[in-house]
Amino acid sequence: MWSIHNVWQDVKYGLRSFAKSPGFTAIAVLTLALGIGANTAIFSIINAVLLKQLPFRDSGQLVDLRVTENAPGDFPLTGDDYLDWEAQNHTFEGMSLYTWDHGVNTSTSGSSEPADIVNTQANFFANLGVPPLMGRTFVKGEDEPGKNHVVVLSYGFWKEHFGERSEAIGQTLALNNEAYSIIGVMPGWFRFPGETEIWTPLDMSRKNLGGRGNHQWRAFGRVKAGTSIEQARADLVVISERLSKQYRSASDIERAIVTPLKQRLTGESQAPLLILLGAVALVLLVACANVANLMLARSTGRVREMAVRSTMGASRGRLVRQMLTESVMLSGTGALVGLVGAWWSVGLLQSMKALPLPRANPIQVDTAVLLFTIGVSVLVGVLFGLAPALQTSLLNLSEELKSSAQAVLSPSGWRRILRDALVVGEIAVSLTLLVGAGLLLRSFARMRNADVGVDTKNVLTVGVNLPAAKYGKLEEKQAFFRQLLEKTEAIPGVEVAAVTTALPLEGGSNGYITVPGDTNPADANLLVEWGYIGPGYFRAFGIPLLEGRQLTKDDAQRAGEVSQKIRALYESAKDPSKVKIPADLTRMAVINRTMAQTFWPKQDAVGKAFSNGGGMQTTVVGVVGDVKEWGITEKVVPQAYYPITEALAWEGFSGRIVVKTSVAPKSVLSAIRGDVRDIDSGLAVFRPRTMEEIVAEHMQDTSLQTFLLSTFAGLGLLLASVGLYGVMAYLVTQRTHEIGIRMALGARQSDVLRTVMNRGLRLTLLGIAIGSITTLALTRLMSTQLYGVGGRATWGADGGGMLYGVSAQDPLTFGGVAALLMIVALAACAIPARRASRVDPMVALRYE
Repeated sequence: MWSIHNVWQDVKYGLRSFAKSPGFTAIAVLTLALGIGANTAIFSIINAVLLKQLPFRDSGQLVDLRVTENAPGDFPLTGDDYLDWEAQNHTFEGMSLYTWDHGVNTSTSGSSEPADIVNTQANFFANLGVPPLMGRTFVKGEDEPGKNHVVVLSYGFWKEHFGERSEAIGQTLALNNEAYSIIGVMPGWFRFPGETEIWTPLDMSRKNLGGRGNHQWRAFGRVKAGTSIEQARADLVVISERLSKQYRSASDIERAIVTPLKQRLTGESQAPLLILLGAVALVLLVACANVANLMLARSTGRVREMAVRSTMGASRGRLVRQMLTESVMLSGTGALVGLVGAWWSVGLLQSMKALPLPRANPIQVDTAVLLFTIGVSVLVGVLFGLAPALQTSLLNLSEELKSSAQAVLSPSGWRRILRDALVVGEIAVSLTLLVGAGLLLRSFARMRNADVGVDTKNVLTVGVNLPAAKYGKLEEKQAFFRQLLEKTEAIPGVEVAAVTTALPLEGGSNGYITVPGDTNPADANLLVEWGYIGPGYFRAFGIPLLEGRQLTKDDAQRAGEVSQKIRALYESAKDPSKVKIPADLTRMAVINRTMAQTFWPKQDAVGKAFSNGGGMQTTVVGVVGDVKEWGITEKVVPQAYYPITEALAWEGFSGRIVVKTSVAPKSVLSAIRGDVRDIDSGLAVFRPRTMEEIVAEHMQDTSLQTFLLSTFAGLGLLLASVGLYGVMAYLVTQRTHEIGIRMALGARQSDVLRTVMNRGLRLTLLGIAIGSITTLALTRLMSTQLYGVGGRATWGADGGGMLYGVSAQDPLTFGGVAALLMIVALAACAIPARRASRVDPMVALRYE
């Protein structure tokens, strides 16, 4: 019967038993600490990202708002559509519009520094239900033109620039040379969207938000209490379809997409995190199998002890309970040690600014994680304690007491089968982990060597934001960049410098085009990417010219003039969405090879024409090589390049300077910063990165997944090899007498060596065969591509899921891992086999 007194007796007995076997105790605790600690660390991430609700008021009522187009995927909202949704819906308590984060020049003490800013509707914080740490957030009316010069700061920005002083409230902060009043500071945990440093009200006038064809705004909504998300979705679908019929063509129907905000933020992380959790669970299983084998070996040596206790009145249940108590004690100790390692690992992850995971909630070892660790430790203790407990319960203790020492030490058939089964299981699990890691490593290598269409070596990129208040005219912006590029190209080691609106891999703007004579209906639903570039752009990135010519200064001059006229048309129009571009306002463009082959197959694209949604006619003057605009794993899309003056003609400008060097790219950064300050001391340089760093950023997900899974696979392999070594060493110890007899009868050392090695080889091959089945299931999951959550229409990936450029059943990976396991297994068997082959027959015969 269970009682506290009996349990305490079992605990004290277990402590004395462990103290007598410090080596066994240390190995078991360390093995379990590795498995439980890894599980705790990964669960803390899953708890923060997937399990916890978003840290907003009634976060289950918050939904992300997007819209469909004719092209696949979902898209941001247009200003007009959003305002109509907000006014006509019946199921939302409130909606909020906001922008993507973008760079701004800030100044608090005369020197300009860059910061990430998001413009929001005035009700943004109220809809989220997040109060400020200090001061207040925006109030109704502060998102009207002329009333929006107030800012809310992030905790990090406040701490860095104002030293956490409360006096910051009410002070003035210069943003792009315009004065803003600081009204509030958000709590340190608040991270939405992304890593925003400053929030300012968005001008919510219909004119500022643009027409119905301009998909550029992000939005979320709060569903009314008592209303389901399905009802809210149906409400907005009806409204969006009605607006499409009213303002668009019959073939251009847009529908609202309503997604739980948490799903939008965390959906893409779900599959990789669950795979990692499965991986660490497998590591824990290997650890359990190892400790179970240790416990079996130890319990075999304690058979006579158990028999003596039985004859003195201990029941069979009491003996089993003792074994289980000791195993839970071991797992609990391992959990404490593992928890320290997990706490350290989680702290390291939380401190990483570039961690590629949603972090609305902080990653930490909290109550839920502690409960998980306790639960895992108890479960693990019972799991690996079952084998020795089962062995004890099945023994005929009275017979064991009568038996000789040798008989006690000799394992019966079922004990040997159980130990062998545990080792086979370890090898099978290790194969699964190693194949998964191998596939990710091969994917990682393919991504590193993938051709993105540009020469990434010795290319530096820096951002520059020209405030509209100071640089309102095209001539002023042209003069600034002319000076900056001249100064930059004069820096020693700089070969060429150019200005652009977007960088490879980071995307830009896109839209639909119309090609005269094109009757293919599929082409009407293709989005064409476009960017604005200055002279030297193709040379800086090493993009080859395939046909025709590049854009000239005359093209740029005409594009600037045309854009100024078009801007005047839009500014004077009552409804910008109805503006039609006059036929005489045309422009030139260079396109990529994919666009040429898509719209003019088997033709010379140079000289061909197309028009965009506004009807502006564009003539193709050149064709260049393909560049990946939306990521390494994305396919190349049709793309057009326009003169940079076309973008400069509009209000404000945020662009990138691309610098090709013959020296280390970062070595010229300080000189570029100095040149910017010399031209305008109120400007800052944003996000200086080499092109190689940009590529690395786009590999962060794969890098982290590869590192973690490889680490877990290495742990699994180490534990499996130790387990196999332990079984073979124990086998040799148990069969020393038999080996001595065989050698006395004439067996050679090579015969003994071969016998032991064959045993280990059979176990390894059986483990590989069984592991291949579970491995195929894992790799299928790794190669599954999830859609519908990413938030952007894609043209499809070259790979799928977590893999890129490698098959989930890649024979090279499977064969290489199997060979590695065989080598490690043979190495693990070699030492016991060599020891067996050197047994002295005379010593072995006296072993009894």
